[in-house]
Amino acid sequence: MELSCRNYPGAGHAAGTGAPLVLLHGLFGSAAQWHHIAAPLSARARVLAVDLRNHGLSPHADAMGYQEMAEDLRELLDAQGIARARVAGHSMGGKVAMAFALLHPRRTEALAVLDIAPARYHDHFSALVCAALRLDLGAARSREEADRQLERFVPSARLRAMLLQNLAWRDGHLAWRIHWLGIGGSMPQLLGFAPGLLRSSSAVEALFVRGGTSDYVLPRHENTIRRLFPRSRIVELADAGHWLHADRPAALVQLLAEWMEGPATGVPTACLVSSSPGPAQAASGSMLEPRAGA
Repeated sequence: MELSCRNYPGAGHAAGTGAPLVLLHGLFGSAAQWHHIAAPLSARARVLAVDLRNHGLSPHADAMGYQEMAEDLRELLDAQGIARARVAGHSMGGKVAMAFALLHPRRTEALAVLDIAPARYHDHFSALVCAALRLDLGAARSREEADRQLERFVPSARLRAMLLQNLAWRDGHLAWRIHWLGIGGSMPQLLGFAPGLLRSSSAVEALFVRGGTSDYVLPRHENTIRRLFPRSRIVELADAGHWLHADRPAALVQLLAEWMEGPATGVPTACLVSSSPGPAQAASGSMLEPRAGA
């Protein structure tokens, strides 16, 4: 599948000298949501913000398992002439990034997973798909009218704003760019992780970042993370929920910029409450201690 992406070529002396950075959005998201993160990071390297299948400007398909989406990413890198990339993903995009690193470790310079674990989550999302499909877009003459319709089913203004970012004007009418039916039909796969990869492991250096007020990455997930990625490190971004890039964008840019300097480098302690290193990092002596009770 030929994915759409936003290309940030990079600027300055250091740009383009290292492996490019690929940014992968979460469920119901798009490449556009990464602009405020991708733009400053492009001073260090080329950045690609990707629309995953059934999202943004990328093609639609009925199936969207994580191994399929990882192969979409491989095809994109091939088309862009990129042999190895740093891959960072948020939420669903983090699961795609993990699948890619497990399937294609030689093409993964480093991995950053933002507030998600290789685990199955409760379904809080199918109701949002149903709500979006209940909108009468033919009767909505503006985004504000679409928002008023959606408010009957989705009280959260923040969630509505995220969903309505997927609207676009076509021939004078609002239409969805996102493929709701394909996403809804694939929800059982999206809620979990690729079963065929749970017995794999990857030697790729991996940084897992959990939000300080989020419950997406819990202590019970850490054994699985370290089994799949023995060279992983888990850190916590203080005062951030699940949407790290929206809650603390400057801190996330700083953290990813430090990570881009090299897989073995640390992360800025000012951004963090805690860090829980894997065996390899613990042996070398981490300056950041695990959170009590984690």
